Amino acid sequence: MTIGEKIKNLRESKGYTLEELGEKIGVGKSTVRKWENGLIKNMRRDKIAKLAEVLGCSPLYLLGYEEEEISVKELPTNDDVELLKRMNRFVELYSQLNEDDQNLIDGMLKSLASKK
Repeated sequence: MTIGEKIKNLRESKGYTLEELGEKIGVGKSTVRKWENGLIKNMRRDKIAKLAEVLGCSPLYLLGYEEEEISVKELPTNDDVELLKRMNRFVELYSQLNEDDQNLIDGMLKSLASKK
């Protein structure tokens, strides 16, 4: 599932129109439509973080690094704040890397996760 499909599915499950979601994020409905249709490839970090917050999922889910949507409401409150800060920092740093370095990080994360 693409990031656009995820945004659309989550938006519709929350009952938001394009315009309502755009207002919550601070963009116009045409921008939300472009995200959903894959016409904007490089979304800004702050918009990804805000989308995740409004849609009740993690930024990593939107970016395709988590298989399942994780609702912020399901996480313990104290841990939630720290986890979101760490995930947002990860997304910020990760988005600054070139594709080869992103692939390297992907491999490292998969390797570390498989050790558990």
